[in-house]
Amino acid sequence: MPTMPKLFAAVLLAVLGYFAADRIGGHLPPETQQGMLRPMSVIFGIFIGWRFLGRRVGRGFNSGIGMGLSAGIALVLVGLFYFAGVEMLRRAMRMAYGGNPFEALQDMIQIAFGYTIYLANADVLAVLIGGSIGVGLVVEAVAKRWS
Repeated sequence: MPTMPKLFAAVLLAVLGYFAADRIGGHLPPETQQGMLRPMSVIFGIFIGWRFLGRRVGRGFNSGIGMGLSAGIALVLVGLFYFAGVEMLRRAMRMAYGGNPFEALQDMIQIAFGYTIYLANADVLAVLIGGSIGVGLVVEAVAKRWS
């Protein structure tokens, strides 16, 4: 059922996803194509905000901080999984794995760990951590206001 906390969580986490992707894009190598980085981060933010964060608020501001951080971590993990999967499929289409699906899945995990280098910058971490806490607090305040 649509509620105001779900709406705010979806919108705010989508905005957080956009700004985090923008910060990450600044650290990627110049030859990297960033076509779907921002739009997919926004889509993941909408989904996680609506289905994950929006359902779990209303338990106090300490819980709101924790849920905001959890939603931020979920956003990062879903993004890492998706973009590593896309890269793995791109390599599989070039027959890099010789038809071995387990090698492809192992490489996908290695690709995801390789992408964490771009997350380990101060400005990216500040946006993700600060934004997640802020989103959690705002959504908690909205839940208190419209409950």
